[in-house]
This record gives sequence, C-alpha cells and structure tokens, in this order.
Amino acid sequence: MVSSKNHAMIRKILLVAIITLINVAAHAQTDQQTIDIQVWKPFTKAIMTQDVETFIQLHSKDVIRVERDSKQVFNYDQYKAAMEKSWPGWKRSMARDGLTYTFELRFLERISNGEQAFEVGYFKNETVNAKGEKQLSFGQFHVALRKENGTWKILVDSDSDNNRSITEAMFLSAKPME
Repeated sequence: MVSSKNHAMIRKILLVAIITLINVAAHAQTDQQTIDIQVWKPFTKAIMTQDVETFIQLHSKDVIRVERDSKQVFNYDQYKAAMEKSWPGWKRSMARDGLTYTFELRFLERISNGEQAFEVGYFKNETVNAKGEKQLSFGQFHVALRKENGTWKILVDSDSDNNRSITEAMFLSAKPME
C-alpha cells in the first residue's frame, strides 16, 4: 500500500515529467516555426527567383554542401561561386523561354534543441513552359542547422534524387511547412 506521503511524491514526479514534456514539445515547435521564418521561407523564395545573395546568406560560413548525385562536396566559397556562375544563366533562360518555376519543401523529420537542428524531407521542383506543360522532379534532403548570433543558419546541406526514386506520393505524404 502506498502511503499518502509517497502518493504525493509520485504526483509531484509525474507533474514535473508532464511539464518537462510539454516544454520540450513547445520548444521544438517554436524552433521549427523560427527556422521556417529565418531559413526555409527565404530559401524557397531565393531559389524560385535565383537570388544567389539571399540564398547564400542563409548558410553558415562553415557550411558543408553535399551534392550526393554528382558526388561533390563544397565549402561556403565554392558553393557561392558555383551558384554565381550558374544561377544568372538559369534566370535568363527561364525568362527567355517563358518558364515558371516553383520549389516546395515537405518534412519527414524535424529535431531541434534550441541551438542545433536536423531536418529530413523531400523537395519538389516544378517547371511550367509557355504552353502550360508541367515538368516535375523530386528529391530528398538532409540538413543540419545551428544558431549563429541568434539566427538559424544551414550548416550541412545534402540532397539527392535517389536515382529518381522519390515519387509525388512520397512528397505529398510528408508534412508541409506551416
């Protein structure tokens, strides 16, 4: 039989455990919302407008960019230089050919501790030509982020189309950005 003193102690322990779980869940939700605002929304917009400067500023100066399909790893300066070389031509060809481009992220896993985060998900590239014909492609990303001077930055960014095995159904099954 549990004494009233032990019963009170058990209630206190359970209360502390419940409050701790609620705080952890609330903190993770807040991190995700802040990451969306500080990183993913400007990231998505910068890709769709081919804005290299905004895009690269979302990354840590210590970034490790891994393009798994082409088996390449870049540091910050290499990654920026590659975008500065390719994105203006991409932007000109989009305008010249009357193409519209959209980019979307969906998440499978989002883990954070207030200073570091790890996120896994899918992305969708959609191009529509002047005739209204759509071309879709999908991939998967793995990203590590960290807070730098109070702002979330991308520290490790890896993606792949996994031999074109990512489907629209897989993409749609993941959680959209809020």
